[in-house]
Amino acid sequence: MLSLLILLVACKGCDALFFMPGFPAGPGTVEEPPPFDTGVDDPPDEDDTGDDLPPPQICANMEVEPNDAVGSEQELPLEQWMCGHFGDLGDNDGFIFDVERPSWVRVRVRAEALGSPANPRVFIYDEDGEFEASIEDSYLSSDIDTTFKLDEPREIAIGILEQESGSVQFGEEYEWRLMVSIVKAPVEWGIEEAEPNDARADANVVESGDRVFGRIEHGARYDWYQIDIPDARTDVVIETDSWIHGSPLNPEIMVEGPDGEEVDRAFKHDAVSNYDAKVAFTATEPGAYMIRVGTCCEESTARTGGLPSWYVLNVNAQPSSVEGDTGTEE
Repeated sequence: MLSLLILLVACKGCDALFFMPGFPAGPGTVEEPPPFDTGVDDPPDEDDTGDDLPPPQICANMEVEPNDAVGSEQELPLEQWMCGHFGDLGDNDGFIFDVERPSWVRVRVRAEALGSPANPRVFIYDEDGEFEASIEDSYLSSDIDTTFKLDEPREIAIGILEQESGSVQFGEEYEWRLMVSIVKAPVEWGIEEAEPNDARADANVVESGDRVFGRIEHGARYDWYQIDIPDARTDVVIETDSWIHGSPLNPEIMVEGPDGEEVDRAFKHDAVSNYDAKVAFTATEPGAYMIRVGTCCEESTARTGGLPSWYVLNVNAQPSSVEGDTGTEE
């Protein structure tokens, strides 16, 4: 053994003659996860002419006409891409799927990412007309990526149509892809709103640190909350945590002081591209502050809502250490 060791040390370059055998694969071997499915085909190689390429395999399902009327919706498998196009002027494509227990549902529609000129919008509805929402493109993309919470087992239908109202927005190039998935909750909360709270007199009382899950059941409705500020000079932050996580709701918050005067209102957050709502102010006057949550914006005639339009309201109130404007008159 000692002579073999001396031989190996003295022999320069002899390491090329030796190798360590690999360990055999066992049941605990870690495999690489599959690549994330974006719904967009990978571009072909530059040297590939495309003549011998197989058809895109990402489209596991193709729409079948007619599927443009209530009652004729096509069955939609979950976790698979459904592909189609707007074949005629005013074409509506309807699909239906079952969710057997309360779940979070994610709906993705791709068009812009495919290079398609289509600009789809989505309607979600059930046969009873209780669970409905109209979803258009976001502020950041013409494509749709929305997530909502089913309150109970439901059979849900989805209608897709072209958002633009011109006379030429159809044809084979106006393609789209749709996928519906069951996903984990994107947010956490501690309590849920207690209905009815649509009027100021029925406001739910909240405290600093509360995270409240709620829904705007109709675009014309509001949810009211009340926080009691016991001490002067208190920093208060009221914000939603929903739009950034895919909620169909574009929320607006309005806060009133103990004197009934409006302290502030907002439909945006700190970042320009974040359309969650955030109101922050320093209160010098103790008392009951009223919080109103609704769909942006109060003066708009196109405010939308529905059970899919959810939010989580985050409430925080802490003693202030600096002088500042209270937002109310003393």
